[in-house]
Amino acid sequence: MRHVLPLLTFALLAVSVSAQQAQPDRTKPGPLTQITIEGKQITGDNVLVRKGTAYVSVPALAKALGASVASQGQVAVLSIPAAPETECGDKLDVKRLSDAYRKAAVHIPDAVESLRALVNKQAEVIPAARFDEVDRQISEAEFRAQTDADKSVSYALSHASNTLAIMYYKLRRGVPPEYAKQGQLDSVLCSMESKFALQVGRLSGKESCSVFHPKQDQAEAKPATSN
Repeated sequence: MRHVLPLLTFALLAVSVSAQQAQPDRTKPGPLTQITIEGKQITGDNVLVRKGTAYVSVPALAKALGASVASQGQVAVLSIPAAPETECGDKLDVKRLSDAYRKAAVHIPDAVESLRALVNKQAEVIPAARFDEVDRQISEAEFRAQTDADKSVSYALSHASNTLAIMYYKLRRGVPPEYAKQGQLDSVLCSMESKFALQVGRLSGKESCSVFHPKQDQAEAKPATSN
């Protein structure tokens, strides 16, 4: 941002007399001796009052504003740098996944779905070690979790894997598929939505997997109290 000011011999800038001033007697305001800009004080020889108008030296004003000043002929040019973009938004953004976690977990959803394909065949006996391996991958990746979104995806993958394992063991014990497969839609959603989040680096906030909306689910499940 650039501001162009007339360059005076004493390099003064006129400002409103309503600026902050010392008032030892409220009924009779004393002469203005101090101006505060963004918490930075300009006092002493840098402030001058003439006929009710306060003047501030250009160098002092530039310093208070964090600006640079340069003269171009009879013109003083103040260049005020744009405020740097804050990182607070990223820190508070619970939807963003860290690169470290994404790298560690990127292949886990495919591992879960590969197991699901075998479970749905219902003909092959799947060693328990296959399920244990997926759980190990989830646990190791969770050590790289840095953000709330990382942890949410990790929980979702655990939910998807555990629900799938429960279905498999129910089917092996002869539980009818219509009962054994209860909850599998949510398992698939958790796996697939986690995979998409890992690919793009963030959660959309519109996921259907129950793990991503625990507070909302709890609120909906809580019965209304009567007066």
